[in-house]
Amino acid sequence: MKNKKVWKFLGVILSVSMMFTLNGCGSDKKEESQGGSNTDHAEFSWDMCSGDTITVLFNEHQYVTPIIEKMEDFEKLTGIKVEHSTIPESNYFDKIGTLLNAKSDKLDIFMTGPYQIWEYGSAGYMEDLQPYIDNDKKTNPDFDSDDFFQSILDSARWDGVEGHEMGTGPLLGLPMGFESNVMIYNKRILDEKGLPVPKTTSELLETARALQKHNGENSYGVALRGELGWGTIITAYQSLYKMWGATDFEVEGDKLVSKVNSPEAVEMTDWYVKLIQEGGSPTWASATWSSCGGELGAGTAAIMLDATNNAFSQTIPENAAEAENLVIAPIPLPDGKTDADTKSQLWTWSLAMNSASAHKDAAWLFLQYFSGKEYQNESSVSAKIVNTPRQSSYDQDAYQELLKNSEGFVETFDATVDYTRMYYTPETYFFEVSQTWCQTLQELVEGKYASTQEGMDKLKEKLDEIVSHIEITE
Repeated sequence: MKNKKVWKFLGVILSVSMMFTLNGCGSDKKEESQGGSNTDHAEFSWDMCSGDTITVLFNEHQYVTPIIEKMEDFEKLTGIKVEHSTIPESNYFDKIGTLLNAKSDKLDIFMTGPYQIWEYGSAGYMEDLQPYIDNDKKTNPDFDSDDFFQSILDSARWDGVEGHEMGTGPLLGLPMGFESNVMIYNKRILDEKGLPVPKTTSELLETARALQKHNGENSYGVALRGELGWGTIITAYQSLYKMWGATDFEVEGDKLVSKVNSPEAVEMTDWYVKLIQEGGSPTWASATWSSCGGELGAGTAAIMLDATNNAFSQTIPENAAEAENLVIAPIPLPDGKTDADTKSQLWTWSLAMNSASAHKDAAWLFLQYFSGKEYQNESSVSAKIVNTPRQSSYDQDAYQELLKNSEGFVETFDATVDYTRMYYTPETYFFEVSQTWCQTLQELVEGKYASTQEGMDKLKEKLDEIVSHIEITE
């Protein structure tokens, strides 16, 4: 049985690691590189770990390109040598998991998402970064952690207890960028068909129905992900699920209990199934991030509900034939809900530190450099990062200029950023749970069950079994 008394264990690990960390880099290195009053870290200095070598492992992603381009500048500033590798996502997490499980000190910095934090964090593999931020001898006074959008920074803060929401406890990563979920629609097609922009879910269903075969046999109303996997659940579906007032799990005693068959969950899922059946793609069950975006950009789909990065990329003329006709807006609200009920499910890539690192101060210099204001301000523009995690980066004129040709983007960002967060309940069986959930959704669309209630009742039984080994200990 999986015993979840891990947080006390994690606390011991963190305490020991901080004893080591607060001693800083090797004293010989400090004396050689800093000299004088800086030898005992009397004040912050970028070269306090000169001579150290750190190892960084990246997932293949657009966020990584500007980091690699600035790596030489970082090495010159700090005197730290960086050995880095970039691995395709299909192999990335296997490699990270192997190194972390082995408690290897050959890895110092790695990229992670929120779902991996629940596995790595609960096992004690991730260093708490908050003590570094709070230590003015280790952190540049210009770092300004308050400049991060709070809800985005909190997507990497967790107390290590399954069933507890993110947002409290150790800070286990620093965001490189994030994605929320939005609606993007083709104003040309809606205007030609005399249809208004949907503001509610009832209007969205009605509009999607009216847009089926709007331009031939294969054209359709709304593009939604449908391939078997977690991405189909943790995007538009999860955003609407939470706006409907539904929840995935609740803690009852020392157990997580699935709530996917609640009235709210069933009502929302029933509506979503109708949206797919009556207004979605005929090949929905194989629809991916890229196929949804591509079909919207080509005008095959008239509307898409998906991540901001996917939406933004289709508004770039060289990427999509319909780019100039596309408008970004918040996902429509369920009937009877108000703007205060807005929810947008979050995905973010963060940089994290291996708690087994032998070069923690040098690793921290890397982390703060590549999440700091100067770097973020530059890279958000040069790499067209959507969305940037810092308020100052978002507010700068050059970034606003980048966004202005994406109609509705800024207004939608401003309306939803405070409601963009991790709404799924943290638990270490996330990937198995989401795969099973997606399978049920596909079966509902296929008409396998007599009713949505029956399908969600069966799903509850499956999910309760999957998480039955989790024991919640406060």
